[in-house]
This record gives sequence, structure tokens and C-alpha cells, in this order.
Amino acid sequence: MSISRSKNFERKLDNFAKEAKNELNNVCGSSLWESLGFVFFDQLEDSDKIAKANFYYGQLQIINEIKFSI
Repeated sequence: MSISRSKNFERKLDNFAKEAKNELNNVCGSSLWESLGFVFFDQLEDSDKIAKANFYYGQLQIINEIKFSI
């Protein structure tokens, strides 16, 4: 992979991570989830919010694993 493609790929991953973090902040009402992890999601009152939080947290985990492997 060329350097420019690699940089573009990293930029896209960063954008996906920002979007996921923003969604998690919206669903959770704060950024407290960052220090507590997915355990925080069990405290949410709505099952739809829990599902959405788990989805975006999973996305963040995948993004971090991809970043670590490149």
C-alpha cells in the first residue's frame, strides 16, 4: 500500500472513530463510558440505547484493532 493510500485509510478510520464516539456520547449522555467501557451501557434505561451503544462500542474496538495491526 502506498503512503498516500495508507494515510487516507488512517484518516477514514479516524473519521469512523469520531462518529462512533459522538454517537456513544449522545446515547449515553456523557463521555463517562470512555473510562468505564461497555459496563456503563448496562445502566442505560432503554434497551434500544443499550443496543446502539454496544454497536458503536464494537465499531470502536474493531477500528482500534485495525489501527494496531497496520
